[in-house]
Amino acid sequence: MRKALCSQLPTKIGDSVEIPQNESNHLISVLRLKPDDTIEIIDGNGKSAQGILFYKGKSLFAKLTTLPIEKKELHSHPIHLSMAILKGDAMEWVIEKAVELGVRSFTPFVSEFSVVDLRKKGPEAFQERWQKIADQALKQCGRLSRMNIEMPTTFENILLKKTQLIWLDETLAYESEQAKWSEYYLPTIANTTITQISTGLEPELLIGPEGGFSPNEKNRLLQPSKKEIKRAHAGAAILRAETAALWGISVFTCKLIDQIKK
Repeated sequence: MRKALCSQLPTKIGDSVEIPQNESNHLISVLRLKPDDTIEIIDGNGKSAQGILFYKGKSLFAKLTTLPIEKKELHSHPIHLSMAILKGDAMEWVIEKAVELGVRSFTPFVSEFSVVDLRKKGPEAFQERWQKIADQALKQCGRLSRMNIEMPTTFENILLKKTQLIWLDETLAYESEQAKWSEYYLPTIANTTITQISTGLEPELLIGPEGGFSPNEKNRLLQPSKKEIKRAHAGAAILRAETAALWGISVFTCKLIDQIKK
């Protein structure tokens, strides 16, 4: 069933909700739906209902035919991603897949080696486009809770976050002694990190840009005062930034689901 994202759902059968313009254009112009067609309406916070399309003037509405229900299994996971802004389609691909894998929030940031210049269009334009991509992925994968795309920020602001920051450092696999290789392996780190979620401290994966963080940024991450930042590696292979992000998210998702089922 086709889906539309609305910020708020009515609470009674027979009540109506206006479909936002961008959603309306997609339903009518792209999906070729017509008045009296039935759609699923989601609020981005975990609830959904069915409704029948109709026009009121030039605006498209949906009249509820079922009560809104909440499906907790289709909510996001308590996993966050901070990602250095990538060029081209890579950033959009990561955002789309992060939604599918259940990431709760996504924070893009500028690092010293970032190629994309946000000043050309302004950070607001980038944030708006990335949120639209995330919302489309939300509807396609069946998830009900929206992945929030934060406004692009700086590397320094990432260091100030009050989360469990897990830095996926590609050099760590070679620096670690053999005895500590498994200790810093991301699945091992994920196991210990996820057990702390109940305390309210949720994990946040930190991924650098193409070519990795600059020497200055690495020094900032390695400062003794940054004990809340955990380093982890993904094995001997050097992964592209977008591959590292999705691999890391997948590891945390699998470990989290295992923890829930125990």
